[in-house]
Amino acid sequence: MNDLLFTPGPVAVPQPVLDELAKPIIHHRTKAFQAIFADLNRQLQQLFGTTGPVLSIAGSGTTSYEAAQLCLATPGSTVLSIAGGKFGERWQDIYDVYAPHLNLTNIKINHDWGTPAPLDEIKAALDEHDNVSAIAVVHSETSTATATDIQAIAELTRNHPTALLIVDGITSVGAFPCPMDDWGIDCLVTGSQKAMMLPPGLGYVGLGPRALARLDAIDHDLPAYNLDLRKWVKAHAKDDVPFTPPVSLIRAQHVALKLILEGEGQLAGQHQRTQSLAAATRAALQAADLKLISSSPSDSVTGAYYPDGITDAARASIRDAFGAHLAGGQDGRGAKWKGQIFRISHMGDVDPPKTRTALDAILQTFKSPQHDTALAAFDNGFSEPA
Repeated sequence: MNDLLFTPGPVAVPQPVLDELAKPIIHHRTKAFQAIFADLNRQLQQLFGTTGPVLSIAGSGTTSYEAAQLCLATPGSTVLSIAGGKFGERWQDIYDVYAPHLNLTNIKINHDWGTPAPLDEIKAALDEHDNVSAIAVVHSETSTATATDIQAIAELTRNHPTALLIVDGITSVGAFPCPMDDWGIDCLVTGSQKAMMLPPGLGYVGLGPRALARLDAIDHDLPAYNLDLRKWVKAHAKDDVPFTPPVSLIRAQHVALKLILEGEGQLAGQHQRTQSLAAATRAALQAADLKLISSSPSDSVTGAYYPDGITDAARASIRDAFGAHLAGGQDGRGAKWKGQIFRISHMGDVDPPKTRTALDAILQTFKSPQHDTALAAFDNGFSEPA
């Protein structure tokens, strides 16, 4: 195994996508580029499960989520920001930044790291505050490898008179189901460097009808220029972008989405492969008596605590000896997990044989007495041994 990324972003990129990235640059104000971009827009709608626009914004997932938070909050209203990990805390911080400019009241709902967002507390906050304009919530909290029931939260908001649901789908879109229109999600955001199988540099914002209506109703000055989603929506209607796009990334994303949407099993097959890989990995780690970090595991990334006697230096050993790059823990307001956990991604160009090799490297480095039992548990997760 040569320098294979098992980090949850950036991820390993398939060779056909790398080949597309290596092609000569074309100008973006040409019919050739606009034809690619028009088809990419169609692909993104299919991936997001929406008939609405999915904007392709130069920048990270944070860039796109910040734009959504800013543009969809109504001045003078209350916003709910939900955090059970590092990224949920980031969305809370963003609303703290904009609150003085938009006269927002930022109600923060915090829950334990490794647990899903609490539906009852969200419902209680909606009942208590009659002017909630936006809810910021994470579908797959990367830092804690935890999934939240977004469909259940959308049931609370889809008919709410004012509250728009803004979902961080940065490690869920493309990895497991998150259909915007079917569930009633108002805004869904992701980034290119996760299950989209691309290097970093693009963020995507899917907008439902209620979110588009909110943008149309803006009658105040936004403290933004590039982050003003109205500019992006206007250009998107013409299969265009308002500012110079990362041309090579756009072209490569077009190729990557062909692999996802038109490959074996299509999107449902992609979801099933990710789910099987995640389930088999969890089974292997538990067979090795390693404690998982989440009570509601995400299929895009799996995390576990280090066993007694093993420190975070093990990740460097695994990288140097086996070429497998794992992610470590992060610290935030809700927990301090740096040096306590490791995480392994199931997104991008990974498969059962590569993941098995990474698990073998982990178990060897940990000197696990359950080495063979754990790998057998992984193999049993598939119809044929990995």
